[in-house]
Order: sequence, then C-alpha cells, then structure tokens
Amino acid sequence: MMAVAVVITVLAAVACGDGKRDAIGQTQVRIETSEGDIVVRLYDDTPLHRDNFVRHVKEGVYDGILFNRIVPDMVIQAGDTSLRADARTPKSSADKQPAETIPAEIVYPRHFHKQGALAAAREPDSINPQRASSSLQWYIVTGKKQTSAQLAELQALLYEAKVAARFEQLQRDHADELAALKTTDRQAYQELLSSLQIEAEEALAKNPPAPFTETQKQTYARVGGAPHLDGDYTVFGEVVEGMPIALRIGRTPVDAKEHPRRPVQIKRIVIE
Repeated sequence: MMAVAVVITVLAAVACGDGKRDAIGQTQVRIETSEGDIVVRLYDDTPLHRDNFVRHVKEGVYDGILFNRIVPDMVIQAGDTSLRADARTPKSSADKQPAETIPAEIVYPRHFHKQGALAAAREPDSINPQRASSSLQWYIVTGKKQTSAQLAELQALLYEAKVAARFEQLQRDHADELAALKTTDRQAYQELLSSLQIEAEEALAKNPPAPFTETQKQTYARVGGAPHLDGDYTVFGEVVEGMPIALRIGRTPVDAKEHPRRPVQIKRIVIE
C-alpha cells in the first residue's frame, strides 16, 4: 500500500484492564497531530516493526511531517519524510532517504484490519512478492462497518482478484513464449493463455484465501475496518486512545491522488 495504509473498540480497549494491555504489548506511543492526539500500543509479536517504529520515533524522524495519503473510509497514511509542514513540496530525490524495508511479520488472523489497526505500508506484490514493509510509512485504519453479507461478497471478490493476480504472474513468467506465439501462431497463443488461466484457478482452489473468522465478522460488524487488506500487510499495533481524532483526519478533503487538500501535521511522536 505504498500506492499502497479506525470508533474502534477504543472504549473497550481502554476499559479493559492490564490483562488486555499485556496481550497487545507494553510499548505505547502518542502521535501528536494538528487535529489532536492519537495513542497507539505496539504489538510484541511483531518485534521487527515495533522496534523499527520506536527507533524512528526516538530519532524524531516523524516530527513535523504531514499525513501524505488519506483514503476516505479506509486509512490515513503517514511516513513520507520528504513532505513536511514547512515544505509542502517534496525534496529532490537526492535528499530523500533510501527505501529501506522490513521483512513481513503478518500475524494473521490474530491481527487484522479492524478500525484502529496500525499497519505498515508497502510496495505491491508485483514488485514485492515477499510483502516486505516500508521502514518508514505506516497507516491507521479508519474503515466503516461491514455486514456479514458484505463480507461474504468481499470474500468472493478477493478470491477472483487472487486468481487474476496469479494469472498475471503466470503470463509474466511465460512472456517470451506468449510474445512469440502471438505473432506466429494465434491459436497456440490462445491455448496457452487458456491453460495458464486454468493453472491459476487450480492453484487458488488448492490454497484459497482463509475465510473470515467469527472474531473478524463480529468486529467488522461492530466497529468497522478494511477487511480487503487482511493477510497482505503487517499489522503491528492498534489505537487505544484518540480514535475520534483519526476519524476526523480521515474526513479531510483529498484530491484525485488521495493527497490531503489541506495540511494535517504530525507535530511529534513520543514514547509514553
């Protein structure tokens, strides 16, 4: 989600005692924005992402930057360190930090894209099949509620999308052969395409996307989220305070490229 990132059960999370806090980790950070503060707690079972985020926070990497992407009813995204409150236009490419990545830590379905989830952005599967995360960019889920019927429909769409993605990958794997047949033997070209389509369908039939769990269904119906992102991105924390602030940021007007039309600044992030 580099091109491609929350009312979460915030009250429930806050109301839960120390046992709940222990379950989701001990590291808590406060994101101070121009709209108000958002407090997130980082998961201990995604240690690479937790430690990476903490390191950047301690170094002040995010202080003064702007939210760089807002997808209405889905996510608010930040971490583009070239986009700062005192410079609306990005720096030259020579000034930008290298696009470092972190190995994926997708703990699914334990951690999913409920409203309030904190997750790492990444490049798409076509150039990043390992689903490695950006070391800098992250997002908070602000998605809306989903009914059981909507989730069932989404499950079917996700299956079709994965078949299509597998078919596209097979076409890339056979690109030279397809290119040659397209100009010399049109029938053989169509037959190869058909066989690759069947291969893609058979591959997904053997390893279909996991159905949504009861916990996911109940959570998406109660507080909302972005279920279409599940299992594809590393979720490494969740909002425990200030969800209304995240939702307010999510209502910021955006342009056609999902860039906020007015600046929403991260003043600083601190470890609590």
